[in-house]
Amino acid sequence: MAGQHMHNHLSFLNNPKDSSGRSSSDPNYDPRTLTVNFSEIDKVNGSKMTAGTRQWWDIKSQYADTVLLFKTGKFYEMFQMDADIGVSVLGFSYMKGHVAHAGFPEVGYANFSDKLVRAGYKVARVEQTETPDMMKKRGAKSRGPKPKVVNREVCSILTVGTRTFCYLDNDSALAEEANGRRSTGT
Repeated sequence: MAGQHMHNHLSFLNNPKDSSGRSSSDPNYDPRTLTVNFSEIDKVNGSKMTAGTRQWWDIKSQYADTVLLFKTGKFYEMFQMDADIGVSVLGFSYMKGHVAHAGFPEVGYANFSDKLVRAGYKVARVEQTETPDMMKKRGAKSRGPKPKVVNREVCSILTVGTRTFCYLDNDSALAEEANGRRSTGT
């Protein structure tokens, strides 16, 4: 169902502007950032977005050229145009709904992030940096509106040039690297 999701109908994605409002034709355009039109999202969606959706778009606005792997509980979720990449590159299926959404269990992070990087994508790991209990305590100290979603932050960014391997990676990935297969693309 690619092309029929909510993000395919957002004009600010068809004619993107960076965080300084510059269009892609401007020589100073920064493709790493994106001006997000939140009222257009609400209008196209037909309702006000959730706090979690707002959080995703806030992060995406700072990492527009990066596939976000957005931690939700024990899963990494991909939303909007990132879900399109997950379906295309990783062979995922879209979850039901008008918002493009795909994901995988956290145990698959090493495998799926590696496949995305090898396909030429920059990948950001977005982790929950507080628990629901910590969020409640943060809310108790707040004088304004209470938080509705746990904090999440980009904790790492992987590219072809920054990809490293650790014990979380499977042995075949390490063997391929040692044999030089990854660096030559075979």
